[in-house]
Amino acid sequence: MASKDIIKVGIVGAGGIARGAHMPGYLAVPDAKVVAVCDIKEEVAKKFAKDFDIKHVFTNYEKMMEMDELDAVSVCTPNNFHAGPTVAALEADKHVLCEKPIAGTSDHGQLMVDAAKENKKILQIGLHLRFQESSKLIKKYIEDGVLGEIYYARAVAMRRRGIPSWGAFVRKDMSTGGPLVDIGVHQLDLMVWLMGCPKPVGAAGHAYTKMGDRGDVAPGDWGMWDYENFDVEDFAVAYIKFENELTATLETSWAGHFGNVGPSFIMGDKGGICLSPFQINTDKNGVMVDITPQIPRQTEDPHTTEVKAFIKAIKEDAPSPVPGEEALEITKIFDAVYKSTRTGTMVHIR
Repeated sequence: MASKDIIKVGIVGAGGIARGAHMPGYLAVPDAKVVAVCDIKEEVAKKFAKDFDIKHVFTNYEKMMEMDELDAVSVCTPNNFHAGPTVAALEADKHVLCEKPIAGTSDHGQLMVDAAKENKKILQIGLHLRFQESSKLIKKYIEDGVLGEIYYARAVAMRRRGIPSWGAFVRKDMSTGGPLVDIGVHQLDLMVWLMGCPKPVGAAGHAYTKMGDRGDVAPGDWGMWDYENFDVEDFAVAYIKFENELTATLETSWAGHFGNVGPSFIMGDKGGICLSPFQINTDKNGVMVDITPQIPRQTEDPHTTEVKAFIKAIKEDAPSPVPGEEALEITKIFDAVYKSTRTGTMVHIR
């Protein structure tokens, strides 16, 4: 694969994330070309193919995987339908860039991770916040020991009113959950990655539905959502225990009544880091000091950077830029939060 000039790609799921993130990424990579698209709605697949000059159109992803010329696949389906096309692609000797979260449940995610390992193929999960310039700079500071021993982190992904009014986001049978798996996944993954990917050992929390299933709630900028079929959470909170006595909390919302809830941050015994705005808090010469590093300018969309990293890894026979194993640990945490909601107890993570 390292000597191949053009990496030929197929896309499964021709919706918004494929159109707005994956395709622009591939179009920005000279040595990648999308040659096939699949969607269960034929008219959607054909429109996508016409818009982006894609030759092959499918409504059955298994048929698409029979294309010998395909080297890689982007999986852009709803969460609960990530495992099927991902495993099929990996078993057909193709690398996979799969949208976040890795899957609707950790059991499905494990199937994907196992298939990647067994077939010696890249499985990269679309967690694009890792590719932000600010994220990369914060990671360097932490690796340089600015924080010392990290013992607590807070991840925040809060929208006062931002329930998706399109697609399958608000249906449990399609997406498993609401903001926890939609936007919470980004902030929690970023936080765990910055801390060096410690292993979670337990979680407790609660997923609430207080506004999403009501028609008397003020809509947000995206208009009114499908509240009649809304059966996921609209707010979730979690307390997570990791190995080595490290703990973290996560707050994530699509809808709620709140003002300024504060930023995500990481605390260590030598310093702390606020993620946005980026600031380092520490002690120096006997006094508390705040340091505001200059973040390099973001020259391209992080989604594009993640696609470039995917193609580069394929061509260089390199490891996955965002390994499925790491994304699987995040989904294990979410499984535990949903179980804790039902049982009211701390849930052990195996």
